[in-house]
Amino acid sequence: MKYLVIVESPNKVKTIQKYLGNDYEVMSSVGHIVKMPASGEKKLGIDFNNWEPIYKIEPEKKHIVEELKNEAKKAELVYIATDPDREGEAIGDNLVHFLNINDKYKRIKYNEITKEAVLASIENPTIIDNNLVKAQKSRRMLDRIIGFRLSDLMTKKMSNYPEKPTAGRVQSIALKLVVDRENEIRAFIPTYYSTIEAKINKEISATYYDTNGNFENKEWITRDKTKQILGELNGPLKVTNVKLTKKNDAKVSPLKQAMLYKKADISSKAVQSAAQRLYEGFGEGGLISYPRTDSTRLSENFLVRARSYIQNKYGTEYIAKDIKGFSGDQDAHEAIRPTDIALTPELAKSKYNLSSSEYKVYSIIWKTTMKAIMSVPIREILRYELENNGHTFKLSSSKIVFDGYTIISPKEENKELPKYNVGDLVEVQQYCFFDHETKPPARYTDGSLIEKLDDIKVGRPSTFATTVEKILDRKFVEKEGSSLKSTEFGEIVLSKLIEGFPNEITEGYTARVEADLDLIAEGEIDYKHLMQSFWDRFDKSLKTAELTLEKTVLLDRLVGENCPQCDSPLVYKTSRKTKEEFISCSKWPECSYSRSTKVKPKRFGFLKNKN
Repeated sequence: MKYLVIVESPNKVKTIQKYLGNDYEVMSSVGHIVKMPASGEKKLGIDFNNWEPIYKIEPEKKHIVEELKNEAKKAELVYIATDPDREGEAIGDNLVHFLNINDKYKRIKYNEITKEAVLASIENPTIIDNNLVKAQKSRRMLDRIIGFRLSDLMTKKMSNYPEKPTAGRVQSIALKLVVDRENEIRAFIPTYYSTIEAKINKEISATYYDTNGNFENKEWITRDKTKQILGELNGPLKVTNVKLTKKNDAKVSPLKQAMLYKKADISSKAVQSAAQRLYEGFGEGGLISYPRTDSTRLSENFLVRARSYIQNKYGTEYIAKDIKGFSGDQDAHEAIRPTDIALTPELAKSKYNLSSSEYKVYSIIWKTTMKAIMSVPIREILRYELENNGHTFKLSSSKIVFDGYTIISPKEENKELPKYNVGDLVEVQQYCFFDHETKPPARYTDGSLIEKLDDIKVGRPSTFATTVEKILDRKFVEKEGSSLKSTEFGEIVLSKLIEGFPNEITEGYTARVEADLDLIAEGEIDYKHLMQSFWDRFDKSLKTAELTLEKTVLLDRLVGENCPQCDSPLVYKTSRKTKEEFISCSKWPECSYSRSTKVKPKRFGFLKNKN
């Protein structure tokens, strides 16, 4: 062995070893090799004098580190091939330090696990980007301080909770978004309106257009006007205007991680797992590029291959002249894309026996990428304006005249309208009205919550899925179907956090912190100055909250029946160990009666007591 290559995941080892040959030994660090122990000042694992994390080797990773150290001694050169993001850069920096290889290492990055990409990275090595490491260390320390100190405060200021009332820099903002949406739904007052249609035949209806209406949407009519208008409508409609135009469909952006979660419409955990599996591949290389990205850029090498595929399969006219995309903050990664555009979802499913979630995720990635680099469909839009007794109606249709990227999807049925000319009379079978009311905003799903976090620049692609899982695991949020609904417990925790930290538990503040971390990654600001400035403000807020926040006691949730042993009320409890709900006597520990239950938990009540 001449060279040692260290990757994060053991699932990559065999494939990359095959690419590199016998002169290379490929080994895995199995993720992070270090942790920040709960030791030192305030048990935060931070050297506050120098603003450095106090890293120690994970106990279960000691044997891995020893093996890597032994192999590194034998090697002429060690290639650090951890993931191409800030987290991977930090893992690489820890490997260099703890393996003591500062004078014999190179950093290599690849956005896909293919032979071409891995060999190209070997030919173009760099060194660890210290600015990225500083940004990751700052994030780690910020999250440790905020998470540990706020969680400890919440635990002191609450009792009888079903789960430890934790807090976090990004986690608490995710909870706030869900709670805010629930409050919007509660406060929502519907708008009542009607629409009127002129039924021309079984297939076609013209829609009333209220040019002098009270609503911004001119198809809406106040209900008190509906009967009056219907009473004035009689006989055929007269065509007053005909307009034929062409319109291009919207361009499609290449896929970033947040949009993948939204499009997949399955749990964030399932999407994350499927995407990682597709990235690592099935023994013959990865099927997709690195998935934890906020970029919608596509590499020129990929575009050359993809355009050739489209030209051969569909023709030159189907190749887009330009592509809608940009480089994200995650170090100008590419968008998520297939490594081989010729591997269609059906071929991938057949060749690799993809699971349902893997097939769904790969299909979204393949189809979105294809649409992003193909010409947009062109539609012919036919619009009629019609009139009856001074009242206006509109009728329109859309017909695809060039299919563009829709050629890869099931054919869309074109809606053909009869050909009318100005002055023609159109017979109407019936004038009818329909009552409607506006709906409250929809609750977040895993995907739409992640999209919102991404939009407001809170959190990173690598943490989105775990953030959603945390607020569910902590019982701050519950699932209703695919929707996320805040629990009363979550709302109580959030209200206390906002009461104690009104300036910190906001979307704006958290987004500004993310922006500062990006500036550290770009070498624009000093991370130690950022940390000290943050700590001075945060510690002051924390001390004030410790003095002023009242203690909240959550009431036991009543089952509605009495204990068969002592006749006291039965209550719902949650096992701290198993996280399972069970029924217990309210007189515990005096009475030890308990039993399991499958009953859905009731809502929490609470009292506030000053202690």
